[in-house]
Parts: sequence; C-alpha cells; structure tokens
Amino acid sequence: MKIIKQKSPYPFLVAGAIWLLMGLITPIYKLWAIILTLALSVGGYYLSRKLFFKDTEIEVETPVDTGDAAANELINNGREAIGKLRALNTQIPDEHISACVDRMEKAGTAIFDKIEEEPSKARLVRRFMNYYIPTTEKLLESYKQMQTLESGGENVDNMKSSISNSMELIATAFEKQLDAMYRDNALDIESDIKVLQTLMAADGNTDKEGVTLSL
Repeated sequence: MKIIKQKSPYPFLVAGAIWLLMGLITPIYKLWAIILTLALSVGGYYLSRKLFFKDTEIEVETPVDTGDAAANELINNGREAIGKLRALNTQIPDEHISACVDRMEKAGTAIFDKIEEEPSKARLVRRFMNYYIPTTEKLLESYKQMQTLESGGENVDNMKSSISNSMELIATAFEKQLDAMYRDNALDIESDIKVLQTLMAADGNTDKEGVTLSL
C-alpha cells in the first residue's frame, strides 16, 4: 500500500466557469479582458483548490516484489482472502463475531506483511493459507446466509451458535500463527542478549546480580 494525492477536478470547472462568465460580461476578444480573465481564472483555480476542493489522499495497492515468485503469489492471495473476511464481517451484525474477525484481520495482515519482509517465512503458513483462512471464510459465509432466514429451527440456531463459539478459537489460532512467524527472531534476540551479557561479565561491567554497571 502507498498513499497518493488525488486532485479534485472541480477547480478546473471553476476556472472554466470564470472564462464563460467573463465572456458574457466583457469584450473577451480584447487584450485587457483576456489578461483580466486569465488572472481571475488562475486565482479562482488556486483559491477553490485551497479552500473548498482540497487534494484527497487515497491508498493504492503496490505490486508485491519480494524476489520470490511463490512468496509474491502467496502474499497477494493471502491479502485478498483477508479482504474477503473483512467484507463478510461488515455483513454480520454480531458484536462477538465482529470482534473476533477484527483480531483475525489484524493478525492476518501482520502475517503477510512479515512474509513480504522475509519471503523465506512463506513456508510457515501453508496450512494457514490452505485450511485456516478458507474454512473461516466458509463458516462466516454460512453464518451470513443463516442470519437472513426469516425463521430458523433448532438446527439453524445450533449451527449459528457453533460458528459463533468457534470464532474465538480461530482468532487465537491466527494470533498464534503470527507469533510463530517471530520465533526465529526471538531466538536470535535471546542469543544476542546472552552473548552480550557474557561479554559484559568478562569485561567486569556487571555487578554480582548481573546488572549492567557501565559500557
């Protein structure tokens, strides 16, 4: 994603309207009228753009290019799937389900951002991509369809309850998958800290409890 500024077309219409108006009330074919109209139209353009029709910022998708074609495809497919969960979430007026899907969306977005940063981690999310996400989408789609029924029997109510109850478990699974993405990083950090502590102790820069005294 990147942010771009989009200019409004209305300031151009303002400038054009000034030319039209001046053509009706002045001899636009004369030099002084042309200069006056030009000055007014330019002023109208910039003034309307600054006060009334400001540039708007919009998000646009940027092509994923990790250098790994398989990782690129996985990221694109994953983000598309997260977008589908987001869309389904807006169609299900259930606070509990909505809160759980919000957690899934947040974790899922972070997962694919991490893969874009480190494509080698794509291998960690195969089951997540092939089962977790599509199954979640299927459950939400089923819930959405059942909630449109004017009257539901015991089976419908039980299915809706089962799906609702499963959302907490699924949201937690999404978050655990995200946590797994950082397992290697955590081990690296822990190793760096241990090496640093060993070096500081060898240099006499820790007290008896291992607290750093100076560097």
